[in-house]
Amino acid sequence: MRRRQRRPELEERTDALGRALDLADGVVPAERLAPAREVLGRAGERSAIAPGVTVAALLGATGSGKSSLFNALVGEPLADVHARRPTTTRPLAAVWDAPGAAGLLDWLEVPDRRVRPADPRLSGLVLLDLPDIDSTRAENRRVAARLAERVDALVWVLDPQKYADAVVHEEYLHPLREHASVSIVVLNQADRLAPEDLPGVLDHLRGILRQDGMGDVEVIPTSARTGDGVAELRERLVRLVEEGRAARARLEADVRTVARELATDQLPTGDVADSPREVGALVAACAAAAGAREVRTAVERSYKRRAVQQTGWPPLRWLARLRPDPLRRLHLERPTDGATSLPAATPAQEAGVRTGVHDLAWDSTAGMAAAWRARVTQRTEDRVPELVDALDATIAREDLGAQRRPRWWRVWWLLGHLLFLTALVGTGWLAALAVLGYLQLPEPTTPMAGPLPWPTALLLGGVVAGLVLALLGRLLARVGARRAGRRAGARLQSGIRQTAERVVVEPLAQDLTRYRDFAQALTLATT
Repeated sequence: MRRRQRRPELEERTDALGRALDLADGVVPAERLAPAREVLGRAGERSAIAPGVTVAALLGATGSGKSSLFNALVGEPLADVHARRPTTTRPLAAVWDAPGAAGLLDWLEVPDRRVRPADPRLSGLVLLDLPDIDSTRAENRRVAARLAERVDALVWVLDPQKYADAVVHEEYLHPLREHASVSIVVLNQADRLAPEDLPGVLDHLRGILRQDGMGDVEVIPTSARTGDGVAELRERLVRLVEEGRAARARLEADVRTVARELATDQLPTGDVADSPREVGALVAACAAAAGAREVRTAVERSYKRRAVQQTGWPPLRWLARLRPDPLRRLHLERPTDGATSLPAATPAQEAGVRTGVHDLAWDSTAGMAAAWRARVTQRTEDRVPELVDALDATIAREDLGAQRRPRWWRVWWLLGHLLFLTALVGTGWLAALAVLGYLQLPEPTTPMAGPLPWPTALLLGGVVAGLVLALLGRLLARVGARRAGRRAGARLQSGIRQTAERVVVEPLAQDLTRYRDFAQALTLATT
């Protein structure tokens, strides 16, 4: 058997609505949240004032006989009843042994009050006679509307002539449809109807009330003149007092009403992502704006330059020093917290970043309420300038390997110098022989290395082998430069991704979590 889900208590509803409002602050317009904040404030105040007292109010249109019915319920003519209308121009309270009622009536701003003789069954009841809700006096209508928002129980007094009046149903009963549990509908002056017509009128009235969303709210026919139905109505008020839940039920209905009104356009329209979508497109746009390709090219060229300095033919190595180091020119020879000398992002590149941020936010917020989606997307796009500025610092902080010296460079350096020294030995030997010949001095026997004399072999061998070694070093430098470029590109991509996540993705993820928490809290408040 399926278990019935427990309805949240008043405190759970108010806490949930409060959380939803806090989460919506800064996203949903303040004027959209104002009614819910007002209800929360009112709920807190009412819960703290005379919680054991039940305030019921008679509300109705001009001529419905509210004051006559009020007097009939009270048992004496406290309210003025005259032919001239409107009669009731200020609210009147009848109080039956209700501790704390004075403070409660002060909060309700009802100064005119009458203490009734002790009645154990009505103890704790405050009954109000209010001005007409359709009064020709604007102040009367304002007072009636204000108290209709604050009292615990609502007794709607209708008459046979105007029980279907649009003012009552469209401006009060339908908007307060969540308050059916604390509402009583009275068809007063029922004695004006023929006995055979009364059931049909009551059925018609119940049908209109169902259309208002009031469900099967209790309808009591009464007549203040004959007294019919007055005892039944008084008994219904006694039950309200005995149950002692009218105040809480009214506040629960208030919270539920404003929460559902807020939920009409604030709850998800579909599934909301748990986290932002893939950021690959955004990272690519950021890499273009940051000049990652230019930096990778500079890394490769810097590697080749330094490799030639270490592995080239010693007599020609100084030529490599004449060319500036591309990384040094960009201030990227070592990690730093300063700025680089890379060109600033072009308008087109910045537009690419903005498009990437927009697409990421728009795709990630699918399923959000329209207002939230637009606001979160805008908040995310507002971070584009910060992201663009952070990219240069990201490039500057990366270790691009400009200080790294591969081991083979040392081997090439040593071999190159040995071969150069060999060529120098051969050159010196030949020079010495040439000097002896020029001076016509006896020349020592020159050893042979195959068909060549050793001095010539040393010279030619040192030069040729050194040049071959240098050429091989250049080939290896190209391979190493490509590898260094790939490593630097991978580091740049990683750093740029981390920056994009820190500046854009993580705040967007927080907004997604914030919205899910908001929707969960608002849903609880509407349950």
